[in-house]
Amino acid sequence: MSVCAGQGSDEVLVSQAVWDYLAAAGRPWLIDFQQKQGMSAGIIRRGEKGGCCAVRLQPVEGSRNSAAGMMDGPISSETRKAFIDLCRCARKEMSKQEGGTKRKRALLPWVGVLEPNAEGSMVQPPPLQPRRSQRQQQQRLRKPADEKACSMLHEVVQVKDGDPAVTAHGEGEDNKMCSICMGDMVEKTTLEKCGHSFCRSCLDQAFKVKKACPVCRFVYGQLIGNQPANGTMIVERDPDLELPGHEGYGCICIIYSFPPGLQSPEHPNPGVRYPGTNRVAYLPDSPEGNRVLGLLRRAFEQRLIFTIGTSMTTGMQNVITWNDIHHKTSIWGGPRCFGYPDPTYLVRVTEELREKGITAE
Repeated sequence: MSVCAGQGSDEVLVSQAVWDYLAAAGRPWLIDFQQKQGMSAGIIRRGEKGGCCAVRLQPVEGSRNSAAGMMDGPISSETRKAFIDLCRCARKEMSKQEGGTKRKRALLPWVGVLEPNAEGSMVQPPPLQPRRSQRQQQQRLRKPADEKACSMLHEVVQVKDGDPAVTAHGEGEDNKMCSICMGDMVEKTTLEKCGHSFCRSCLDQAFKVKKACPVCRFVYGQLIGNQPANGTMIVERDPDLELPGHEGYGCICIIYSFPPGLQSPEHPNPGVRYPGTNRVAYLPDSPEGNRVLGLLRRAFEQRLIFTIGTSMTTGMQNVITWNDIHHKTSIWGGPRCFGYPDPTYLVRVTEELREKGITAE
């Protein structure tokens, strides 16, 4: 959504022109997106030069996503793809209105593009690539699938559930289109481990922000977050406390502690003070629970567990918040109360850690 202010996977960097078009002319599209996905989209930050802006996706209060306890969690890949498709439609409509001759670097749909650099500024879109030939432009404008996709938002959002032939056509087109700039690939570069392809310059720009695939988020190299560096992670074990669903094992208590401090240049508001906090999480003292504990230790050392920003549950700004790695902060109550029993939790958190490049050695 690379891991700052709870912004790892709930934010997308969008061309300012595309967002202005959606907000002014495409408001029904945004409403339709909110109704279908249960997620609202709102601009939270503009680039210094007006080239791009940060849009946050968050569950609408009372929606199924909110009820499922996703307020501080990452958005799903389906929701992210639906919003990217929405921006793609807006860009195509803008191109038609301008005569279809101008190539726009409309969208950088990778996650975590707001990771502050040394200067704390937002990353700007990649440089312009050579224009397509007139013949290529005409061929693209003649594609009925494009015109149909842009006619109504719900046709784009639901394309994966529609006619298999239409879905296959869209996938074939995506194979020729860079999902970062939304244009034909220039100097096509394919990532070795996940197989996704992009323009060389687009991928270089993306890797300057976060060394991970912009599509599937597979990490290339070691990912370092912006968790305050003065925190501690203490582990205690209670052999007499059993977690629901893990009877026969004791309980691992993880105590995270952070004193108050000042935000550094890598944080959203350098120099602004943030309060300290203490958090407690629980794991079963089982072989699988201890394996996850080892992964969480590595994530803590790489400063990925927490970040500084705005809490999506309390609305407080400039505070230490959980990042994209879910923890069980209650012993009972099930997933709704962030507690146990939850049969799939250990598998899910392992997958979240894997997406950040943290795996069992």
